[in-house]
Amino acid sequence: MPHTLLTLNYDVLSHILPLLSVHDAAQLALASRAAYVFAFPRIIADVSLGGLYHKPGGSALSQLTSFCNFVLAPAPAWHGAPNARLDALQSLQVMRDAVRVRKDGVWTTDPSAAALLSSVIARAHNLQKLILWGSDALFTVYPDFCLSSSPSIHTLVLGGDIPSLSTLSRAFSHVRTLEFIAGSGSCAPDWAILTNDTVDTSKLAPWQKTLDRVDTGFPILPLACPVRQVDLRKPLVSDTYMLFCACEFLRRTRPVVLSASTSAVLTEEEIGAVLDGEVVAPGLRFLDLVGDRCEGVKEGSEWMTRVTNTLATLQVPLLGLSLSVTPSIPPMIVSSTLKPSGAPTPAHTVRTEPVDMTALARSLAERIHSLQFVALDLSAAPGATEGEKAWFRAYDAGAERRVERVPEVEGREMSKKMRMLNRWD
Repeated sequence: MPHTLLTLNYDVLSHILPLLSVHDAAQLALASRAAYVFAFPRIIADVSLGGLYHKPGGSALSQLTSFCNFVLAPAPAWHGAPNARLDALQSLQVMRDAVRVRKDGVWTTDPSAAALLSSVIARAHNLQKLILWGSDALFTVYPDFCLSSSPSIHTLVLGGDIPSLSTLSRAFSHVRTLEFIAGSGSCAPDWAILTNDTVDTSKLAPWQKTLDRVDTGFPILPLACPVRQVDLRKPLVSDTYMLFCACEFLRRTRPVVLSASTSAVLTEEEIGAVLDGEVVAPGLRFLDLVGDRCEGVKEGSEWMTRVTNTLATLQVPLLGLSLSVTPSIPPMIVSSTLKPSGAPTPAHTVRTEPVDMTALARSLAERIHSLQFVALDLSAAPGATEGEKAWFRAYDAGAERRVERVPEVEGREMSKKMRMLNRWD
């Protein structure tokens, strides 16, 4: 008997299904009921609702209502269990317009849509990632929004206007990864930059032992609970209040793995002020630091030297360190016919002598005795080459410290392992 796609065993089919595009899976589902059952999980695994600003008014809300009613309705017997539709949902993104309705000429959030969406989020027991835009409005019009959210939700991504952390922790108590994404209206809300030293940690009780990673562009000062990994995306510059907020944020979260970006001209004192030798530094095990807008290889290596001096002074017990740079913004090219007379000609990037990456890594290992892994990358600096990027293993050889250069594949694997470090490593 010849084998067809649908006669293959599930172990084989499970490897084939992810290779299908959503469009192809939808076409396959039209072939037969058996094909529908096979293709359906691929179709509904990752769903995005709304974002249809170019469509007629109300179409996004209709899309959300139709989708929610469909997955909440019992699946037919030939499809499997009654909750087969909901069980296939793994990732859900909801845009602002998906819950908005026009009343008296004004767009407002529809409470019934918020309630319907909340029901889906509560009953989708395989939902792992939830992306919400403008979530503050959902909690405002429907205060019980997501109070019984599925414990399977481990990643919460928020954009636009955001409710308070106490509201979020109460609604999503099982979240392990919290991410604030860039976009319109996603700048730091007022509650995120409060400098009150008497933060009530009891309001974040659900997250005290569950929150594993926070990815944000701005410090979140009320987040007073341990977080294993913190990604602080917005580059830190020479601004006293900005550096204070970053330091306070790290003091309250006490990360083990920290990814951050700083201005390439930040001084040793300013870098040290952020890492806070008494509270933040002792808990760090892996630091991924990016020097932002570096003007050249020389400036990049000088920034790395300043970071080295700071870490050695603070005696940070790092096991791994990754230092890299981003290029400065190139000057705008202006046509010669538009240039005013006497305008200076932009200077060309001058190629400097290549940096001895091994010597730089050895200097790091000698000054930070706990280091086991070093990654250095100056290749993005103007005038650099691809060769100015390297990974090293650091170790003790008797009374001296040595470094051994490793291939890129091995270096990237070591970097991944470093990002998985926890407080007991």
